[in-house]
Amino acid sequence: MANVSVSGGGSGQSLGAALVCARAAGLTERQRAICRASPAAVAAIGDGLRMAYAECRLQLAGRRWNCSGVGDSHHFGHVMPLATREAAFTYAITSAGVTHALSAACARGDLPACQCTANRRRGSSTSEQFEWGGCGDGAYGARLARRFLDARELERDARALMNLHNNRVGRKVVKELVRRECKCHGVSGSCAVRTCWRALPQFRAVAALLRDKYDRPKQVTLQARRLMVVRRHKHGSVTTRQPRKADLVYLEVSPSYCEPDAAAGSLGTHHRHCNRTSRGEDGCESMCCGRGYSTVRRVLETKCRCRFHWCCRVTCDTCVARTESHVCN
Repeated sequence: MANVSVSGGGSGQSLGAALVCARAAGLTERQRAICRASPAAVAAIGDGLRMAYAECRLQLAGRRWNCSGVGDSHHFGHVMPLATREAAFTYAITSAGVTHALSAACARGDLPACQCTANRRRGSSTSEQFEWGGCGDGAYGARLARRFLDARELERDARALMNLHNNRVGRKVVKELVRRECKCHGVSGSCAVRTCWRALPQFRAVAALLRDKYDRPKQVTLQARRLMVVRRHKHGSVTTRQPRKADLVYLEVSPSYCEPDAAAGSLGTHHRHCNRTSRGEDGCESMCCGRGYSTVRRVLETKCRCRFHWCCRVTCDTCVARTESHVCN
């Protein structure tokens, strides 16, 4: 992903934006046009992508596919080579990250095109009077994220429809987790008047919800220009339905990710650390794919229980710590 940074004002900012937009690799012409027109927004998009890649690695840290390599290229945005559930998660979390970053920049007043701070209205319920202030509902961020990220999909084939669907899931999760926060105003804290605003969720909560969706995605196929979930029943009948708007969707079964395979986007699990006592995906049996593992033992000596003696001397004991880690062969 290219680093996007535009500073200065007036014609200097326009020139800087044009230069950054021309040099950024992996942009379509529509994205370059958005970049030139909204340099501040594109800077926020870059922040959102970086946040998404970091959170992707954290959420899947103990799995064979752990987002390693995602976002390491100099392209603006990461493209997974296979239409797997990993690709679905990557598109959804980057879409969510961009939506979140744009919405946060809008709420801070960093985006000139975002006018939501002027939208103030009172609550409709007579029993619950409050005044809306500020923004943060994610609407502006979702709109611009859709314009920018969906512009990558130049075709309307099965993979493009898959990417567009998963982009939409990422935006939807951010908007669904927006919550209302209020502050009381009044004499002696009487809360006679409340100012309320819609607050963005912590991005970690967004990423965790997308991880849960990654664990139960729906495989789809293209039928009559639409993605459809195909279900084969035990008695031989076949039914189809459209995927739910909240589901992550994928077209191809994932590889094992046990061995390096550039074509599949796999770095393999050789030399990965594993948990010898775990039966989960982070356990040595699963992580090492039956190749076995090596145990590395270390002895660390550190100064501890230091004491100050008047005057002026410090004495410490030497503490010995033994560590043991397990690495896949």
